[in-house]
Amino acid sequence: MRKNKKKTNKRLNIKKLIIFILLFYLIICGGYSLFKVPIKNIIIKGNYYLKDSLIIREADIKDYPPILSVRKSKIINNLKRLDLVEDVKVKKTKNLELILEIKEKKIICEYDGKYILSDNTKIEGNYLGAPTLINYTPEDTLKKFLNNMKDLNYDIINSISEIEYAPSKDSDGKIIDEEIFHFKMNDGNLVIISIDRISIMSKYQKIYASLKDKKGILHLDKGNYLEVK
Repeated sequence: MRKNKKKTNKRLNIKKLIIFILLFYLIICGGYSLFKVPIKNIIIKGNYYLKDSLIIREADIKDYPPILSVRKSKIINNLKRLDLVEDVKVKKTKNLELILEIKEKKIICEYDGKYILSDNTKIEGNYLGAPTLINYTPEDTLKKFLNNMKDLNYDIINSISEIEYAPSKDSDGKIIDEEIFHFKMNDGNLVIISIDRISIMSKYQKIYASLKDKKGILHLDKGNYLEVK
């Protein structure tokens, strides 16, 4: 009887070992297969000037690699090398999608053949729609100007064709306000504005609509009134 029990226990142990080996094999194969599953879809959000194709290429994911092999930190580091990229967030979904959320530095204006960004850096390139700063602006004033302009959305920034630094002067030619700019708008209006009131430009479309197609000089430096041409 004891011999039969030993044989039975031995058979059970062998069966358990075989089952364990099979399960282990299946887990290894399943894990390997899962590791080889490629990215199903790449979704890019937040980019305005940077093209999707450029972002995918610079992120080194143009061949849609296995999603489990994709390192978020590598993508972030690769994309932050681009002049226009301020920040990047990378997400993986259960649907095998890779989501890249891009925060671009804003192009505020073009000056002397280069584009000035919201962080005061300058880059070269060809970006349509950015307004042109047509004259010299003192460095401290320019930094303050850029810091206020960066909060405007691109629709407003790109509705400006030219920017002129134009400090106001008294009758004797003495500067009385050195933080005044003139915005030549694409709609034909001229906006006179001080740096500390630039945020009002976010409401420009509503202001323009209230003018009922009148054209002229819109004074936003101290008051809110239109000087009709």
